[in-house]
Amino acid sequence: MDQGNVPETSKPKQPNINDYVAGAMLANGVVWIWMQALSVFREYTSQVPPTLLADISYVIYILGGYCASMQVCKRADQKHLIVGVKLAAASWVMGVFIMFTLAPEPDARLMVALLVCFAAGCVLGGYMTVRARLNRRRRVSS
Repeated sequence: MDQGNVPETSKPKQPNINDYVAGAMLANGVVWIWMQALSVFREYTSQVPPTLLADISYVIYILGGYCASMQVCKRADQKHLIVGVKLAAASWVMGVFIMFTLAPEPDARLMVALLVCFAAGCVLGGYMTVRARLNRRRRVSS
């Protein structure tokens, strides 16, 4: 019997360590670009209320996690929410590492904010990936 035509049962595809590191870099890249933009445009941002800037920062941190999670979850065939949680942890660890290497005094409030925002953004990205795949399957089957 010809074994070449028999479909092989393969393991579901999951992201590897390189995918998680790349996603963590993407999520942190968005955060650090935002922080650099705040410092470069300090003359304009000083006129904006600090609470509004903080709220915008939180949204941008969540978007960074979301974009990274969407990219990494494209590599997964299943368990997208778990992939999002793993990516949130990797992104937070990388963010804390960057903070300890670059900042003279690491900010604990920023660490907590990054943890919460990365968790929200990465899990949201995993959820939206699942939702998009289900919608795609629904369109194909109908």
